[in-house]
Amino acid sequence: MRSSRRTRPVPPQSGKEAAAGEREPTWTAERIRALGASTDLATAAAVLGMSRSAAYKLIRRDAFPVPHFHVGAHYRIPTAPLLAALHLEDPGTTPERAAGATSAPP
Repeated sequence: MRSSRRTRPVPPQSGKEAAAGEREPTWTAERIRALGASTDLATAAAVLGMSRSAAYKLIRRDAFPVPHFHVGAHYRIPTAPLLAALHLEDPGTTPERAAGATSAPP
């Protein structure tokens, strides 16, 4: 018997998605950032366009394309590397700025 408890929240649909009756929401940089500092493996898999089972297979082989960490019985995926893997990081943020470097370029 299937549990009635949901394991992850369903992201709200925009008016366009609801009207079109789309089943899979479109993942934008804003929606990914709205997930918080990290997300679960199933959501990260959906963002990357892969199935949940494929994500678990990759993570077991240590081949998941994004850094991850294991918390108890759950995997957590940080959203910043997820955005970086999709080339959606903030255009004003460079690795030097993120590290806090203040030196001028040569």
